[in-house]
Amino acid sequence: MKKKSFLISKLCLLAIIIIFASSCIKNDNFIKGDAKIRVFHASSLDTTQNFFENGRPLGSATVTGSNSSYVVVAGDSTYKFTSRNIDGTTDLASLDNQRLEIGRNYSIFLTRKTPTAPPSLILTEDQVRIDTTVAKLVFMHLGYTLTSPVIIADEGASFARFTMNYNDIVEKTIKVNSLTKISFALTTPTATNPPPAVTVINATTVTKGKTYVILIDGTRAGDLQNRVIANN
Repeated sequence: MKKKSFLISKLCLLAIIIIFASSCIKNDNFIKGDAKIRVFHASSLDTTQNFFENGRPLGSATVTGSNSSYVVVAGDSTYKFTSRNIDGTTDLASLDNQRLEIGRNYSIFLTRKTPTAPPSLILTEDQVRIDTTVAKLVFMHLGYTLTSPVIIADEGASFARFTMNYNDIVEKTIKVNSLTKISFALTTPTATNPPPAVTVINATTVTKGKTYVILIDGTRAGDLQNRVIANN
């Protein structure tokens, strides 16, 4: 009887171990075999978009200046991504033969190279793992309506002032504190008066242990704007 009880106990313990192991994930809520992807509408000259992967809907309709949550798709697979105007039946932009790896996070951006260029899609891989003592900021300039470079500076001196042009990507790792105050300005301000408010990044905007995309964008009128999106 003791042998039987001992065997049952061992089987129960084994079952618990298996359940625990199967619940472990490779990367932020990933089940083995999956990848995650989200979409950004970063084109101020284009209307609300529907996005698709291999002809299947990818998230819900996305308005200008917004993004979807991550959607789980099969990893180690190749995709064709497309976008269409919300009332359209033909593709506005497409991106072929994109391979998504297991356990990775990705973002797709709808943008243009210039105001007169056709819409296009850009795929990037998102960083989600980081030192818990710092914040990682990935500055991404997709403001194709802006007519001068963007100046970025931190009053807390976590990095030296720098400028960005369209399609630039700059990564900074900072220790967030009460002095952190990251501001954005055009090299040549627009004539808009008063100038539009641009989000300042500080200790209430970003926190340590997280990574963020700082998306630099422009309005139809060419005024500077930005968005802060957490990756994890």
